[in-house]
Amino acid sequence: MSEVPGYQRFFAELKRRRVFRVMAVYGVVGFVLLQIVELAVPALLLPEWTFRFFALVLVIGFPIALVITWAFEITPEGVRRTEAVSESALDAIVAQPARQRWPAGILGLIGGLAIATAGWWALGPRHQPASSEASAETRAATAARAVDAAATAGDQDSDEVYAASLAVLPFANRSANPENEYFTEGVHDDILTELSRLDGLKLISRTSVMRYKDTDLSVQEIGRELGVATVLEGGVQRSGDRVRITVQLIDAETDNHLWADTYDEELTAANVFAIQTDVARKIVEALQTTLVADAIAEASAPPTESLAAYDKLIEARIRLATRRPETMLQSVPLFREAIELDPSYAEAYTGLAEAQLILHSWDQITFDESEPVVVSSLDRALELNPLLPEAHNVRALHLRNLGRTAEAEEEWKTAIALAPGLANAHHWYGGMLWELGRYEESQRQMRQALALDPMSRIINTNVGLGLYMAREYEAAIERYLQALERFPDWDYTYYLLSGAYSLAGRHEAAIEAALLAVELQNDPEDAPGYGNWRAGLAAVLARAGQEQAARDTLAAIGERADPTRLAIAYVALGETAEALRYLERAVAIRSPFLTELKDPAYDPIRDDPRFKAILREAALPE
Repeated sequence: MSEVPGYQRFFAELKRRRVFRVMAVYGVVGFVLLQIVELAVPALLLPEWTFRFFALVLVIGFPIALVITWAFEITPEGVRRTEAVSESALDAIVAQPARQRWPAGILGLIGGLAIATAGWWALGPRHQPASSEASAETRAATAARAVDAAATAGDQDSDEVYAASLAVLPFANRSANPENEYFTEGVHDDILTELSRLDGLKLISRTSVMRYKDTDLSVQEIGRELGVATVLEGGVQRSGDRVRITVQLIDAETDNHLWADTYDEELTAANVFAIQTDVARKIVEALQTTLVADAIAEASAPPTESLAAYDKLIEARIRLATRRPETMLQSVPLFREAIELDPSYAEAYTGLAEAQLILHSWDQITFDESEPVVVSSLDRALELNPLLPEAHNVRALHLRNLGRTAEAEEEWKTAIALAPGLANAHHWYGGMLWELGRYEESQRQMRQALALDPMSRIINTNVGLGLYMAREYEAAIERYLQALERFPDWDYTYYLLSGAYSLAGRHEAAIEAALLAVELQNDPEDAPGYGNWRAGLAAVLARAGQEQAARDTLAAIGERADPTRLAIAYVALGETAEALRYLERAVAIRSPFLTELKDPAYDPIRDDPRFKAILREAALPE
């Protein structure tokens, strides 16, 4: 009787029947296939459960494949049951040198480990959707991370920290037609708008998340940069009369999927808006926080039934958001087309009013051109939807520009109550507060705007402008420099930095910053506002004692600058009468910069009765 142990004969039988080989091949191929399927599921807009189902089939199939391999073999005559062999034949395999016996076993072990690892990775907690019965400990931990993240972003005060925080990353356009990119961005933008109505949610605004379009950064890296605890990813596929939208909510610290869903509907405006509302509602449920979600109505009417009007509105909003003059001008006819397609579309009237206000502030159109359109559009928008926060926000900006600050403040409070996550409302409201000399309140609103939109270059810069208006020049300089670290090529920040340096007595640095602003502006000589930064250069040269250089700069500008900018230069030169003449002209043309008459650059003439008269004529506080 042979002395070979039974377990060695068993392993020899496994090798003879090629079980080890099948284990190795099945395990490695299965692991690779899982990687491919994980990438294919979102790319092909397949349901979230597809990946887990495939993994489950793969894991269950592993022992079945081993049993079949043990029982059958492939021969030239076809598939046959494996015949038993004598113990001596097995003993011969056992007697082989280790270098011949061990590789098969090791490969089989590797294959088994590969399939076990793949199964745990696919079916374990990483891909486990959050249950509505999630433990209280998990919910508390998520909320705590959200609070910590909110506290570190934007230097918020402790009473402004939100119980949950979210970044909605740009959605991927899964459509074959690249022209559907506008539609994809519109769906993304409207989900942001829907979520901004939630009280208690720190929602990162569109400006900040758009920089992550096509990014290679991980969810964890994005979460750290934006100071959020959760991230929403999604994709949109528009094909014929169908639309498919996939979304997944991810914990930014652990990369766990908290919730995911796929919507496959007939392409109508009503269905698109219903999907957006449902996504917002599901996010509230998944976060398991105390968010106030009353703003997400159960059965709110869609803003429009016209898909064509919705398409026009989306494109108009995207063009307006570029903040490039030539592109912003293109938004106006698109807003008008949306109104023509649906005369009851409140959001289109609001967009048209906002476009007119911003184009005026950028010196692209005159006050007389913009004012009638703004008034009629806002009246119609609020008549159609009195609870539209964006309309109240734009009306507040309009009233502030007219000097009706008390009314503007009430409108901003209404807008923020209706949509606490509306970053622009906090930003614009904060700007008016510094004009009123309410600097602490202004900084609170500005910091909140920055927390909601940490990648906005205008908000990053205007936090510094608020400090400058409060005469905190060194703090303003520090904030401007921080903004330039993130946005190093923006002429506007250098222009403001030069003014802060100048009034702080740091004249050499002021001139250098002013020259950089002029260089970066790089506008053609006939462009509106061509001379604004050059007038700023003249002002800092005058304060530095370089009077002739300042006068030469002004002579080269002529009248190609806003009257308020020229007035500041003449104040610096000590020519009060000339400065006041330009300010009177600014009032006559309703310069968009009249709201900045709290600028410390005007302090040398602030007590002049003629300056106070100009403030009264512009309906601004003295």
